[in-house]
Amino acid sequence: MNSLNIEYCAKCGRCNEVCPSYKVFLNESYSPRGRVRLISALKNKELSETDLLRRRLLSCLLCGSCLVCPVGISIPEYIYETRANMNKALNLYPFKFFSLHPDLFFSVLKTISPLLKFFKRYQLKKLSYFRIEKEKNSLKIYSKPLAKGRFAIFFGCSTNYMLPSLKQSLISLLNKLGYEVLIPKQHCCGAPLFSAGFKKEAVALLEKNLKIYNSFSIDGVLTPCPTCAHTIGELYKNYVGENIKVMNLSKVLEDSFELKSSQEAIFHISCHMKNYVKDDLNLSKLLKNSGFLIKLEDGCCGFAGLFSFLFERESIDILNKKVLKYKNVDMLITSCPNCLLQFKFVLRKNVLHYVEIFNENLRKE
Repeated sequence: MNSLNIEYCAKCGRCNEVCPSYKVFLNESYSPRGRVRLISALKNKELSETDLLRRRLLSCLLCGSCLVCPVGISIPEYIYETRANMNKALNLYPFKFFSLHPDLFFSVLKTISPLLKFFKRYQLKKLSYFRIEKEKNSLKIYSKPLAKGRFAIFFGCSTNYMLPSLKQSLISLLNKLGYEVLIPKQHCCGAPLFSAGFKKEAVALLEKNLKIYNSFSIDGVLTPCPTCAHTIGELYKNYVGENIKVMNLSKVLEDSFELKSSQEAIFHISCHMKNYVKDDLNLSKLLKNSGFLIKLEDGCCGFAGLFSFLFERESIDILNKKVLKYKNVDMLITSCPNCLLQFKFVLRKNVLHYVEIFNENLRKE
């Protein structure tokens, strides 16, 4: 634990003011401050573990919004640790299977996807809308003569299996900018395992990814997913003291080119981009300097991985608030593949990842 002990919580409620789950549940026990009290009571044996207590601790989106704590308590760190020590309900095991066997998971999903549209559950119905792709998961190198540098890519499962255009856009963009691109064998970053409390399995997966990426001579690792960036760049270091060197894409882009566009768009900044990766302002500056008339928006889209499946109704409530804001916009640019999946299904309009924007405009130039 790197955070200040939760016993120092001043109960000021500043974290509650910015918490997406508290705003939708409107219940103190589903707020950051409430969860701090529950964790403290559990540690001090004032409470015993029950289904209701587990539900309240699993309702945290792990978005990082509560990192505004004036005394420096990192509530997400305590959520991760407490979930790891809790008994696991059966509905958490699919997330374990997904993380450890993504190839098999998405193969099954691809087979049954035509049937998913008949399901009542929104998250399953949503998956039927996207084409699930599966390709040989092995080392690939996209060479560039006299390359300026060499980057490895960590796609993340959503991009790797459900967003082929984003995959190709990132490879194409880096090649156009003069970089050699290396794509090692792709595994899950482990975020679903950490979120569901499968700490032992997460650390084993973590060590596998570290071994793969540290075996190459590269300038750094790029990922279009801020959740993966946070996991492999920060959580790994917290758990084993070593991480994968993740670079912000804005650093690669900033001196490379200028786009010339005059389109109006909303740039939706995902929670993990704003609260952990912190590359949102640099990216928005690049978009504005390129001529885009950008309106910045942040706040949870309602996905949050585990949360959207365990608390589907609340997830949809959070999403609907965003949809009301975005429904009349011509173009929505996101900073996260999962936000893209969430909005693309509902808005059915021009929803793009910023990587696709830069790649497409550079191609036109």
